[in-house]
Amino acid sequence: MNFCSLGSGSSGNSYIIQSNRTLIMIDSGFVLSELEARMSQKQIDPFDIKAIFLTHEHDDHSKSAFSFAEKYKKPIFLTHGTFKMCQKKIKKSYNLEINKFTPLDIIDLKDIKIHTIPVPHDAREPTQFKFEAEDKSLAIITDLGFGSNLLIKHIKEINALILESNHDTEMLSKSKYPKTLKDRILGNYGHLSNIQSLEILKKINLKNLQWLGAAHLSKENNTDELVRNLWKKVFKDEINIIDPDFGMKWVSIS
Repeated sequence: MNFCSLGSGSSGNSYIIQSNRTLIMIDSGFVLSELEARMSQKQIDPFDIKAIFLTHEHDDHSKSAFSFAEKYKKPIFLTHGTFKMCQKKIKKSYNLEINKFTPLDIIDLKDIKIHTIPVPHDAREPTQFKFEAEDKSLAIITDLGFGSNLLIKHIKEINALILESNHDTEMLSKSKYPKTLKDRILGNYGHLSNIQSLEILKKINLKNLQWLGAAHLSKENNTDELVRNLWKKVFKDEINIIDPDFGMKWVSIS
């Protein structure tokens, strides 16, 4: 299984997963022209994408999902809640294939098995995903306020993990963000702090983990160094930081 990111952060998020038989996109949080440019940089042909999976309705994850699906005639998979909140993005002229799933559903798409994991976030019906293909597993876990026991159960034996480490709580508390925004980020339906992401890592089987990446870092309230210094307390191999502008290069786990 191969995977890459087109970018991760408040300015936009998107990931590509590749198996032997298919290629899927997770989120589409950039304007269409920017998404296409980032795909071109990674030598990805948009027509090769077989399906789009959406985690939730926030713009930095869904901005061009429906225009991309319309232009390239690709199906979209999302929860009913996400669909309801995204209807303003769907023009009447669009002829889309919409596939709604319920959190905890398992979706088989050719040789990829997609586990849909409900998470606590301030969206209508948000989910994150675990992917299984070729006897390997990858989870992309971002945009959640805390790591539930259900989440830990799903990712405990994972082979590759992209995990949110959004903010350092001290930096956030001292930032110029308004109190309402600080409260949202720090709340149970906000984003994972560095400490919270570390606690998740402590609860999974790190012996099985071949690759680890930190995602959705705040440009204002976090640094790569803070995340690496904290995570290396439990994970001794390389810790990758997903860049908001470049994303990350193709990675293969086998």
